Amino acid sequence: MSHTGATRSTVDAARRARTAGARVVALTSYARSPLSETSDHVLVAGGQDLVFGLETSASRIAHLATVDALAQTLMALRPDTARTHLDLSADITADHAH
Repeated sequence: MSHTGATRSTVDAARRARTAGARVVALTSYARSPLSETSDHVLVAGGQDLVFGLETSASRIAHLATVDALAQTLMALRPDTARTHLDLSADITADHAH
């Protein structure tokens, strides 16, 4: 996930994941970017705003909405698998709560 699709560490992680055999899904505000070129699938959400500095905030909201929609869809399509993964995630993150 990257607003510009050009963040070096994100693009590098995507390249390494593909090299290791993973399928990569990019979420970015720009259809043409290094991240989209590296990925198997590209989701474009957000866009360029006319007010300087607001585009990254707008893209965060668009990206969050996209991730939420994807999560809800997967939970509806595969509720048992989703529950298993949610429980695993809760177990992993439980040690990091105050």
